[in-house]
Amino acid sequence: MPESMLGDLRLRYESTPEVRELRTRQDWLKRNGRYIDALRIGKAIEDAFPTVIRRYMDKAEAEVMTLDTEVAKIPAKDKDELMETAMVLFMACDIIDTAVLDLNDVLKRTMPDCRITTFDDIQQVSDMARKKLKYLQETGDYMKDLVWAEKCDNLYDMAHSKARSIIRKRRESKDWGVNAERLAKGT
Repeated sequence: MPESMLGDLRLRYESTPEVRELRTRQDWLKRNGRYIDALRIGKAIEDAFPTVIRRYMDKAEAEVMTLDTEVAKIPAKDKDELMETAMVLFMACDIIDTAVLDLNDVLKRTMPDCRITTFDDIQQVSDMARKKLKYLQETGDYMKDLVWAEKCDNLYDMAHSKARSIIRKRRESKDWGVNAERLAKGT
């Protein structure tokens, strides 16, 4: 199991109401000097985690087997389209991650203590994108060669070119001043 997936499972496990309640109880026992009881609760929590992982793996394996059976019925042309579309999503994840980082890097050149907050909500998407990319890197061969990097960079450069074109056309229009002001305010 990839390290990132294991970490995600751990976070979900620790955030369940049952485990949170046990951790609260464990902390209370520690604060009141009942270390042996606190250790027992901690051990029970840790002992249950592999069972949760096994259940998750069994469920995932059953879903994969079901998916494999269903995918086998799909015509080759549609399988290719599915793979192509999935690759587009992974490439979009790469671009989202890069764009969020680049945006603040540009700002930090002249204002090191500032960052753009307009895209704070996209940071969550960027974090998810990073996890998806890490999964692809750990489980596939696509990101292991230069073709991936070159194609993603080309797509990113093309997006920049399209953005420059949009900006140039808006500047040429009579509404540029009003729209630039709205963009600066984030509205």
